Amino acid sequence: MRANIFSIPLRCPFLPTLAASLLDGHLDVGYRYDGDPLSLADTLIYVPTRRAARSLAFAFQARLGDGAAILPQIRPIGEGDEAELLHGVDSPMAFEPVIGELERRLELARLVRRWRSMTRQAELKALFGSDDAVLPASAADALYLAADLGTLLDEIETEGVPFSQLGQLAPEELAEWWRLTLTFLTIVTQHWPEQLKADGRISEARAKNDWLKNEADRLRDHPPTGPVILAGSTATAPQTIALMRVVANMEKGAVVLPGLDLLLDQAAFSMIDRTLAIASPGHPQYGLKRILDGILIDRDSVGVLESDKHLIARERFLSEALRPAETTEHWSKSGSANGEDALDGLTLIEATEPREEALAIACAMRDALSDSKATCALITPDRNLARRVVIELERFGIRANDSAGRPLKSTAPGTLVLTLLSVAFTPGDPIPLLALLKHPLVRLGMTSAEARRAARAIELIALRGSVEIADAAKLSEIVDRRLLGSARPVDDEAAAEVTKQDRIRLSRPAQLVSKEDRELARRFAQAFEASISPLIALRGEATRELADYTAVLTEVLETLCRDENGYPRELYAEEPGHALKDFLSSLVASPRTGFDFPATELEDVVDALMASVTVRPRGGLSARAFVWGTLEARLQSVDTAILGGLNEGTWPAGAKNGAFLSRMMRRDIALDPPERRIGLAAHDFWMAMGARRVILTRSTKQDGAPTIASRWLQRIAALAGPERTGDLKRRGIVYLHAARRLEESSRTAIAARPEPKPPVEKRPRRYSVTEVETLIRDPYAIHATKILQLEPLDPLMRSPAAAERGSLYHAILSDFVQNGLDPMADAALDQLLEIARDRFDKEQLPAEIEAFWWPRMEAIASGYLDWERGRNADVAVRHAEIKGSITVTGIDVELVGKADRIDVMRDGSIEIIDFKTGTAPSVAQARSLLAPQMPLEGGMALRGGFEDVKDADRIHDLTYVRLREHEVYPEGLAKPATKTAEAVDPMDLSVKAITKFESLAAKFQKRETPFTSRFRPAYAGDFSGTYDHLARAREWAVAGGATEGASDE
Repeated sequence: MRANIFSIPLRCPFLPTLAASLLDGHLDVGYRYDGDPLSLADTLIYVPTRRAARSLAFAFQARLGDGAAILPQIRPIGEGDEAELLHGVDSPMAFEPVIGELERRLELARLVRRWRSMTRQAELKALFGSDDAVLPASAADALYLAADLGTLLDEIETEGVPFSQLGQLAPEELAEWWRLTLTFLTIVTQHWPEQLKADGRISEARAKNDWLKNEADRLRDHPPTGPVILAGSTATAPQTIALMRVVANMEKGAVVLPGLDLLLDQAAFSMIDRTLAIASPGHPQYGLKRILDGILIDRDSVGVLESDKHLIARERFLSEALRPAETTEHWSKSGSANGEDALDGLTLIEATEPREEALAIACAMRDALSDSKATCALITPDRNLARRVVIELERFGIRANDSAGRPLKSTAPGTLVLTLLSVAFTPGDPIPLLALLKHPLVRLGMTSAEARRAARAIELIALRGSVEIADAAKLSEIVDRRLLGSARPVDDEAAAEVTKQDRIRLSRPAQLVSKEDRELARRFAQAFEASISPLIALRGEATRELADYTAVLTEVLETLCRDENGYPRELYAEEPGHALKDFLSSLVASPRTGFDFPATELEDVVDALMASVTVRPRGGLSARAFVWGTLEARLQSVDTAILGGLNEGTWPAGAKNGAFLSRMMRRDIALDPPERRIGLAAHDFWMAMGARRVILTRSTKQDGAPTIASRWLQRIAALAGPERTGDLKRRGIVYLHAARRLEESSRTAIAARPEPKPPVEKRPRRYSVTEVETLIRDPYAIHATKILQLEPLDPLMRSPAAAERGSLYHAILSDFVQNGLDPMADAALDQLLEIARDRFDKEQLPAEIEAFWWPRMEAIASGYLDWERGRNADVAVRHAEIKGSITVTGIDVELVGKADRIDVMRDGSIEIIDFKTGTAPSVAQARSLLAPQMPLEGGMALRGGFEDVKDADRIHDLTYVRLREHEVYPEGLAKPATKTAEAVDPMDLSVKAITKFESLAAKFQKRETPFTSRFRPAYAGDFSGTYDHLARAREWAVAGGATEGASDE
């Protein structure tokens, strides 16, 4: 009996054509629909996936019209990512208990980690040239490798390769790494089947093979009375081909292949064999040829089911363009395949970058949907591109049906889980802590509005401007300390005794938080800390297994997300919440496998397990606009197909070896090479080209780097020639122009350089010596902070850094002088270090920071005393942290300042000293009065502005004392004259500074003087100033072409 095999060409919609062919009697299975509504019920149709089954049912409904009928039995066989769903644990199709995917992955991860521990260090050193190579480095690494290992085991079982065949590979022919993996695989493939047998279970791949074999045996031994059809499969697994062989040889059976190329010449088709050509597995017809070889039928014996010959010219062209590389010399004879109508309905969009590509695709889809009955789909393996297009379509009010969904980890519940684990087990970073506090699902028994107000108050009070370690375990303590202005936690009774002076430690935005919100913040912080404490308690514990950790994690999540009624409803709401609930339930129920790990690795472990979980949308989406991955697009049909991301590395993705078998090892045990995946992608491309209208898209750059067009695009362009390829691109330019027009905004006048001129009565009448430099360089910043009273938010909580270190060292040296201690005393160093120790203790520095700062302080203490002793004979009195002020006569402007040190010398002059732990400002900047702080202090001293040195009439020097780790050295501003430079006298410099300030202050008291932005910036082109964004400095300085004031450069 002749095998009954058909093919539906790519030019025909597969499932509608299949339904029509069965109903019209073209399938040669002894059936033709005669209007009997029960006649179809005896028909059995196998399709690859559940999606294909649903679409085929719709195709029958559309073909039957309004008439009532019982549809055929449509049974998915579970190809691709549906195999686990149809043949996994608890599947009714399984004949024996199937091990769950999670349990298997945990078991394999344990074996992978044990392999690492057993691998001799000498072997690793020989491989990697060091003793500290790790395989794997963490529990998450083991899980990722376990996933790869599971995929390999499934492939070996699916292809019917005995595990014992791995032992026949010759280790001496392999590189050292592959010898190690082969040893491991040999152990696993001996141990794993034995363990499953002992447990009375089988693998998912074995379950699928058993089901396929049982179906084949059942159909052969007890053939049903009605037609049996197997349609749309491209699987080449032996058991699938065996089922096809049985169906094809049944009296009422038929196999229908998708898109078999019947136009390619036989010589070229025969070359699609990996034994003849290494590139064959990457050809779109490779899988179909293997099926024909497995069924033992020639291509010439395959029948054709077609409903439309309209696109036969395109199919002939594609067949020629994608012919095996070894036969491309026939292109010179391809006149009939390259006819005028071969490229009808094709468009090529070449965008400059992915964002433009996405917007052009959205424009093309909007255009395609202008016909109210038309359907359109983007088909791409690039999920980033797909997400961009879905977002861009919302411009047009189109909610595309993105069937691939989105990763659970990118949804609100998923981000909550990962952020919570980061906060609980890796303290120190305030960003995850703030993200968790402000997460929309975190309620802690409050209303949503109350929770957001509390989180905002905590941000302003505790997380911004504080200098300490961000740790959720101490959040309520930090909030209390900041609210009460205390260096240590205090109780409620002490709150009444806190003075106003204590409270001004808070920033201005924090001071503006209402009393009600402050109390709300305290309650929220206390509840938050109590809720998260079960997880934090795990930090120092011994290792646990996944189920133990997840039980605690789930408890904490539900406590954090309690609403005002005490229930975590929103946590498990809608599709993302349902997916999270299922995910957590599976982890809590995971069996004990011996795969334990420390709590600090839990975030990475959950991330690794969550990576494969996808949330698919339900309802409310377009029935005409689709976004499909290549798997979802199989056997589907639309009026306009847009094939996106056609670049090498994306579609097709590169051929990659697995972690455990090399290309040669795969060949030796009869597994397909990695290029087989390229062949599947090529067949997906081939079938997608069958839509009436096809738009091909790519971006010429990705992340700033040039891209390479997909090999299929290159072949189409090569066969079509430059002129006709140019025609395809010109059709695509329409959508590129539309996308660019959407991005164009109406011409907006570029902002002018800000030059505000506030009324005289609003202008500042008090400047500090540190603000004068700002007034010189960027008057607009003075306007913003003193007149508009705009204050930037403090930075987020951070560990003590250079600024805090400088303040601490200043305070220590100030205490030494203010306590009246003698630097010449024998005990001076011990006394100075005792002061330092007391200051360090009060700061409560983190241990890791004190470990760096304290040795440096000890070195500075010694250097400081050496410096003091070297000048002690000239110093009469030392004054530390001395405040001063003067008033400019005539304009009533006050200048205030505080000097680190003013020493009265024995000759009656004074020396003003500024201790610096950094390099700024430089002596040159101070001498030029671009950094006028010390010269201004000198001028104030000469005018009696400092209480304790009112009689000063001479300045000995103005000195920066640099506190370096290995030395303490002074840099005075006084400088004798040289042949090329004039002398710098500190007296003259101080007088000049105060005179210039008086002139500057008087100038800014005039109504016509503007507070100009960036009048004299320190560095040209640096727009990092606090108020530069408010002044729109980059806009007027760069885009507008305005000229800044002269910089120091």
